[in-house]
Amino acid sequence: MTKNRKQALLQLLKESPKALNGQRLAEHFHVTRQVIVQDIAILRADGAPILSTNRGYIYKQVDVNPYVHKLFKVKHEVEEIGRELLAIVDNGGRVQNILIDHPVYGEIETLLKLTCRRDVQHFLEQVERADFKPISELTDGIHYHLVEAETQQDLHYIEEALDQLGYLAKD
Repeated sequence: MTKNRKQALLQLLKESPKALNGQRLAEHFHVTRQVIVQDIAILRADGAPILSTNRGYIYKQVDVNPYVHKLFKVKHEVEEIGRELLAIVDNGGRVQNILIDHPVYGEIETLLKLTCRRDVQHFLEQVERADFKPISELTDGIHYHLVEAETQQDLHYIEEALDQLGYLAKD
């Protein structure tokens, strides 16, 4: 994302009294909707409180959050979900969501809010009990997790752990 487009997109979202449609934003910036989806993901990773709705994107003012955030792009097999999530929480992270960028439906996000091993274990138990198919199957396993942590160092440890497991997806 160019710095100018990033700043302009963020400013448009902050100033808009209503949701801004992704396709209209793409037309405004002379880029594809896919580029806007990626730009929004980057802005979110930088901490911008941008919500996705069925009518478009909204900038939501929130209270000051003492945590740092990073969006991790990952890919792994279904059997490796537990190792991935534990690599995050064991290194001080909190898994906020899972997000995919579907070529037809656009951005699909589900909140997870996993903060510790107990949360991960509970999630995995739900997976075992259900006829579970991860949403990442829709994108050949590629998905994103917004992770929050207390320090940048914790995010670095998480990134190293995911990289050692071979789960970080390269662009």
